[in-house]
Amino acid sequence: MPTGRLAVSVAALGLGALQLGGVANAAPAGDAGVGGTSCTDARIKVCVDLSENRAWLLDGNGNVVGDPYQVSHGAEGHETPTGDFVIQWKDQYHKSKEYNGASMPYSVFFDGEGRAFHGGGTDRESAGCVRLATEDAKTFFNYLNPNDRAQIVS
Repeated sequence: MPTGRLAVSVAALGLGALQLGGVANAAPAGDAGVGGTSCTDARIKVCVDLSENRAWLLDGNGNVVGDPYQVSHGAEGHETPTGDFVIQWKDQYHKSKEYNGASMPYSVFFDGEGRAFHGGGTDRESAGCVRLATEDAKTFFNYLNPNDRAQIVS
């Protein structure tokens, strides 16, 4: 029987598969979303608005817990998916297997395709991940946990 981090990851993968059922749309123009963000689900712990390159951390009850964070996201052909996600697992010192061992510090994985919130700067687009300044990624890493909800809108 699995124990420790593996057990949490397996459980989170199961929940994540249930959550990937649809595309999340931003709150309509003129309507404030949850906590003044662009997202629509009060249960989330992180909201990302790809059109504005911003993200917010929330308390899971609809309240924002800090200022917005600057992000970058997937380049054309490697778009960051939109929708509702469940945090799967975390790795503080992750190296990408797909991209020649590229450093992905403070990775918080949100889908079963290897996409994560991670550090590395916002000065360039990613291969589908949500990139943050390294210190901001550390904040995300410390705040978010497996089974927390995330919403990414465009």
